[in-house]
Amino acid sequence: MTTTGTTAFNMEFTELAEEAWERAGREMRTGYDLRTARRSLNLMTIEWANRGINMWTIETGTITLTQGLATYALPTDTIDLLDHVIRTQANNASTQADLSITRISVSTYATIPNKLVQGRPIQVWIQRLSGETNPTAAVLDGAITSTATTITLSTVDGLAGSGFIRLGTEDIYYTYISGLTLGGVFRGQNNTTAAAQADGVAVFVPQ
Repeated sequence: MTTTGTTAFNMEFTELAEEAWERAGREMRTGYDLRTARRSLNLMTIEWANRGINMWTIETGTITLTQGLATYALPTDTIDLLDHVIRTQANNASTQADLSITRISVSTYATIPNKLVQGRPIQVWIQRLSGETNPTAAVLDGAITSTATTITLSTVDGLAGSGFIRLGTEDIYYTYISGLTLGGVFRGQNNTTAAAQADGVAVFVPQ
């Protein structure tokens, strides 16, 4: 008998609370029981955090840099970055060099007078956000190919003057907005693959 080698076991909070009550030989009956269980779980996780027991793992990841592209979206499961380097590698992949870059605060980033100057990166500012949003229910206005350099949307309300959008599984960086059209786009960013997109595809903003 062959198996996939993977599982999809992910208990919700209500299932955790019911399991705890059953193990204690009791039965959860009211909404108040659920509220007390939630409060107890919150207190327990706070205690774990105070003891230094963190419910996350440290992983190594890479993002391919593109010349002229200043902003990169992190994977949605990333909480923070600990160390960062710029890696240069020979074409034959036989040699490489890691150059450390310094993390700066938002205040230091704000004092940089010209953020469009290109050069070897020596600093990084991390903007901690989460998830993805579609605040204005924007959709793609007209199908595009995997090599399209402009993207027209039903609305651009709520979008920054430049930044990332997500169409399906593809992250796209745009450099300006003209009317309802995003221009100067870089396709297949953040280790995603450029792909053709159909008319009416929902537009998300990765954060």
